[in-house]
Amino acid sequence: MTPLEDQQELPPVSTLSSHQQRGVDCVFCGKSLQVGQIIDLGPRPVDAHGSSAQWFPAVAVAPA
Repeated sequence: MTPLEDQQELPPVSTLSSHQQRGVDCVFCGKSLQVGQIIDLGPRPVDAHGSSAQWFPAVAVAPA
């Protein structure tokens, strides 16, 4: 498992903006993500006040 696949490596959901939680902005730097410049990390489970929910982290592709 790579660090990006390991949920423990991601910031806590409670510290992220709604755009970061939905994969609109980078989960690490907060910049807006553009098509073709994104790595979708897939849905992640999270406890939301005693209910099971999912969040959708994504990161920006590093420039070559």
